[in-house]
Amino acid sequence: MATVKNTLKNLSYNAFIIKTIRFFRLRSLVRKVYYYWDRPKNGILNVTVMGLPAKFHVRNPDELRLAESVSGQWGELPVIEGFLSHIHTGDVVFDVGANIGIYTILLAKKVGATGKVIAFEPEKESYDRLVDNAGINDLKNIIVQKKALGQEDKQAKLYIGKTTGNFSLIKSYEKGVGSQDIEIVSGDAFLKAQNLPVPKAVKIDVEGYEYNVLVGLQETLRQPSCKVICCEVHPGLFPDGVTEETVLKYIESLGFTETKMFKRAFSAYHIIACKP
Repeated sequence: MATVKNTLKNLSYNAFIIKTIRFFRLRSLVRKVYYYWDRPKNGILNVTVMGLPAKFHVRNPDELRLAESVSGQWGELPVIEGFLSHIHTGDVVFDVGANIGIYTILLAKKVGATGKVIAFEPEKESYDRLVDNAGINDLKNIIVQKKALGQEDKQAKLYIGKTTGNFSLIKSYEKGVGSQDIEIVSGDAFLKAQNLPVPKAVKIDVEGYEYNVLVGLQETLRQPSCKVICCEVHPGLFPDGVTEETVLKYIESLGFTETKMFKRAFSAYHIIACKP
């Protein structure tokens, strides 16, 4: 039974099958069936990554897929293992675009009680889920900020997609369900105002807003003690005037010249960029 389950999971992450399901507009139905079949009975999914045990509430198909993405050979496991390999006990890490806390929780486990994870998530429901997941893991080393990072302090609209995690400050890139008014803060100015430590590592997943985050956090990222960036790059979602080359060249200009790429099924991909 376990073998059959794993085979079906592998198929569900196959790019061709995903595209076929989307072409026939069966995504919502398939996700509901998948959730009914694979959800944990107590609503909590236990995962282990690099020996780090974690648990996540999974209340819907999207949360299940997010949590599963780092719990086996599917999804983002190679990315988070690659990122975690740079993190050590006592480190400070920023999670920008933390969503429900998949990376946040595992990072908090890795840095331990003497380290700290500062997570930024402006979307209300995801923020609540993040706080909840930190609670069920009994983690006291996480600071959650209900804000987005950008180039300047301002109020903005966050466009909400149909699925958990599909939020964009650029535009509604799929048929959405509305928007929320959120607060954007300049990363460098916010760090100084809050007297936050310079992170050793920064993870960024902001659906096309990557360049804005990088520019607003540039002074921090240039610090010698900031060593690693893990960034999801979304070429199809960039605002006017920003290109894939713009983002990658800017990361390199900040000193992160050693880059490894992790491809995904569609145009988005992850990079882990390090200073020599």
